[in-house]
Amino acid sequence: VEINAKAAYFFHHFLLEMPAAQGARDYLQRRELKPETIDEWQIGFIPEQWDLLTQYLLKKGNSIDDLLASGLTIKKPDSAPSELRRGKGFYDRFRGRIMFPIWDAHGNIVGFTGRILVETEKSGGKYVNTPQTLVFDKSRILYGLNKAKTEIKNKDITALVEGQMDVIACHQAGMKNVVASSGTALTFEQVKLLKRYANNIAIAFDADAAGQNAAKRGIDVALEQGMNIKIIQIPVGCGKDADDCIKKDKKAWFAAVDKAREVMDWYFASTLAGANKQDPKQKQKIAVTLLAEIIRLPYAVERDHWLKKLADEINVDSESLRTEMRRLVAAAPKHYDRAGGEPAPSSIKLPESSRWQLWVENILALFVKFPHLFAGFAAQLKDEFFAQTSFFGLYEYLKTKYTNKAESNGADKEAQNSIDILLLKADKDYSDFGPKEAEKEAGILLAAMIGEWRREQRQKLNQMLKEAEGVKDAVAVQKILQQIMELEKI
Repeated sequence: VEINAKAAYFFHHFLLEMPAAQGARDYLQRRELKPETIDEWQIGFIPEQWDLLTQYLLKKGNSIDDLLASGLTIKKPDSAPSELRRGKGFYDRFRGRIMFPIWDAHGNIVGFTGRILVETEKSGGKYVNTPQTLVFDKSRILYGLNKAKTEIKNKDITALVEGQMDVIACHQAGMKNVVASSGTALTFEQVKLLKRYANNIAIAFDADAAGQNAAKRGIDVALEQGMNIKIIQIPVGCGKDADDCIKKDKKAWFAAVDKAREVMDWYFASTLAGANKQDPKQKQKIAVTLLAEIIRLPYAVERDHWLKKLADEINVDSESLRTEMRRLVAAAPKHYDRAGGEPAPSSIKLPESSRWQLWVENILALFVKFPHLFAGFAAQLKDEFFAQTSFFGLYEYLKTKYTNKAESNGADKEAQNSIDILLLKADKDYSDFGPKEAEKEAGILLAAMIGEWRREQRQKLNQMLKEAEGVKDAVAVQKILQQIMELEKI
């Protein structure tokens, strides 16, 4: 945290004082950021030099190991370009970028986002973030929450936007209850964090398919935790995001937030738009899509209201929809109550293992939509990743089908139900993904699962080690230490 604070100071003062930052100052002026806003958010700049920040922080007394652990410094690989190899073995992660410090809810700077100022073939992505560190976990951070939490409590609602510039533009315009998920789907941990301050959330997202799909994944998580959700719809012609809209028509943005639509109204409108409600197949598709959302609602009266509305919209008997809902629930994750086919009111308050369950659902959804992926990741998968979930049967089936030489039988009824549900989920959440995007997403999910599993195993082994040391069992101590060493190799 201290290193991040020093880096933020360096970036910010470089932006304000150095001639080499003139291009960055011009860019921020074009983005209509006021000097006081730049100061408040400690926006900074780092020029295109290999190790400027690293050398600064070393001179401030920090060790190279701590700089590496902070994610600000990278060790040079053997394959580094010749001009990089001439240095001292380390280089800055952020170069030639406008820098946005990222705070946790308590006001500690835990990481950074760097936006490239001048794009070149070698500049990497438009945005680069601090990697996961001891203090930075992107899935647990909401940009701007440290500045917005008081206003969120006062207004009893959070406005969620997609990017950092959206948050800054909103705060500069006078709307202070705004935070960002930084371009990713809202996570279980982020929703838990927001619920400390308000149970209501209004979500805005980019109008493109990727933005909508990311928003839907986050909406599902928030619904399952009993959040009251509204959707902010930016008027046509007023830009694609909050920052655009404020620049074009500030009043239109404020009006869009005030008129945010209840999420189920929005789901109904977007699902029914252009659909042929006379076609039986389209009726079925509409029913499955909307029932999947109705199931997530935590209160029976609310579920019943939307079930009757759906029955009226597609002109079917509501009992037929209840039968379909029971089928969907039977194949759904274990946090649904299977008795009677209705989700229990407490079911949407997911258990602590729900994060793991969501990871399992998402990675298996990718595997059933992109079957070739399973074989590529099979060596890294462990039976215990899936053993305590409702999808273990499906995992066993996939493992047999895609990794064994022998012919596999068709999926049994339970596995086929799971496949049907996950294909629907994949079509909804990953409709804009091609094979490359799917492989990358699966890799991210699996890395998170392995990291969490390793942490749990390490905790268990450390406890066992402590007990063995307490009774002076040298053989057990040696065996446990060996297990810990093996664990680190995974």
